[in-house]
Amino acid sequence: MRWRSRPTKGSSTSSCRFAKNKCGAAVFLLEQLNLADFRNCESGEFHFSGEKVVFTGPNGTGKTNLLESIYFLSILRSFRSASGRELTRIGSRGFELSARVHSRGYPETLKVIQHGNRRETLIGSSRIRRSSEFIREFRAVVFVPEDRNIAGGSSSFRRRFFDMLISTLDSTYLTRLADYSRALAQRNRALKPPVNRSIVAAFEPELAANAPSIAALRRQYAGSVEQELNALLKQRGGGEFRILYRFDYPESESEYLALLEKNRERELLRACTGIGPQLDEFEFYLDGRQLRHYGSTGQIRMISLLLKLAEFNLVRRSASEKVAVLVDDVTGELDEANKNRFFDAISGADQQFFTFTEFPALPYFRDAEEIPLAGRLGKR
Repeated sequence: MRWRSRPTKGSSTSSCRFAKNKCGAAVFLLEQLNLADFRNCESGEFHFSGEKVVFTGPNGTGKTNLLESIYFLSILRSFRSASGRELTRIGSRGFELSARVHSRGYPETLKVIQHGNRRETLIGSSRIRRSSEFIREFRAVVFVPEDRNIAGGSSSFRRRFFDMLISTLDSTYLTRLADYSRALAQRNRALKPPVNRSIVAAFEPELAANAPSIAALRRQYAGSVEQELNALLKQRGGGEFRILYRFDYPESESEYLALLEKNRERELLRACTGIGPQLDEFEFYLDGRQLRHYGSTGQIRMISLLLKLAEFNLVRRSASEKVAVLVDDVTGELDEANKNRFFDAISGADQQFFTFTEFPALPYFRDAEEIPLAGRLGKR
C-alpha cells in the first residue's frame, strides 16, 4: 500500500519566523518526508506546507509512526525504545527514511538506510560516519503519553530522558554513550560462561574512559533541568523541584579502572557489570517529598509534562538551528486552561506536528494543515 499526504486545511505561510524562497512562499523546517518499510508503512511521501501540521485518523492508521520517523531523523533513536528490527515492516529486510529540511536557512536532504544492525546515514550525497555529526542537522522534541513514566516509572525512564536530552544538546555525549554502551554489552557477554578473563579485562579501559565524562554531563544537565523546571513551576503558582543525581563510581578514569579490576571476580560470579552509568538514578523531589513514592497521579503527570517543556526550552535556547515539536495526543487529559498553557509554551517552535483522531476544534489550530490518514496501512 502507498501512503500519501493530502492537505485539507490552510497553512500558516504568513508567519514571520519563516524565510521566503525566491517565489515569496514561506520555507518551513521540514518540507518533505519519505518512508519505506518503516513500521506498518510500505511506502510514504509527505509534503508539508504549514507551521502547524495535524495528522488525523482512527487508532491504528500510523499517526504515531509518522512522528516516530520524524524523530528518528532527528536523533537516530526511537522514542519507543525500539531496535532497528522492530522499526522494520514485517517481511522487509530494512527501512529507509529521508527528509528535506531547512534547519540552517538552506535546504538539505537527510537520509537513513537501516538493514538489520547496519545503518548508513547521508546528508545530501555525503556519507556521515559518526552519529554525532548527523544529529546536528535537525532538532526535534517529542511529547508522548508515555512521558508520565519519566517521573512515575522506573529509573530506566529517567536515564533515557536525560540521555536523549543531553545527546540532542551535546554531540560528545552521544559519542561517549555509544562507545560506553558498546563496550558494556561486549564485557557482559564475555562475563558469561565460558569465561576468558583477558577478554573481560580488554573492554575495561573503554568503560573507564567514558563513564566519568557521562556522569559529569548528566550532573551538569540535571542542574539545568532543575533550574528550568523551577522557573516553569513559578509561572504556575510555585513549588520547589529538586533533582538528586546518584551514582556510585569514581569520577577519575584511573580510579574507575581500578574499581573494575577490583570487582572483576565478583562480577564473574554474577555474569554482569555491577557499576556504571547504566545503574545511575535521578531522584525527583517536589516540596521535599520524593515524587515517585509520594507524589499524586496529578503531580506526577504535571512534573512529567513540565520536564518535557524544560527540555524544549533548553534545546530551543541552545541550538542555532531551528527546532520542531512533535506532539502525540498528550493534551486529552488536560483541562482547557492547561491546554492553552501547553500550546502557548510550545508556540515558539519553528514547526509543530500533532496527532489527533479528529481535527481539533480549537482556535490554536485554526490555521493548521491537516493530513488525514484514511484506512489502515497493513498489520504488524
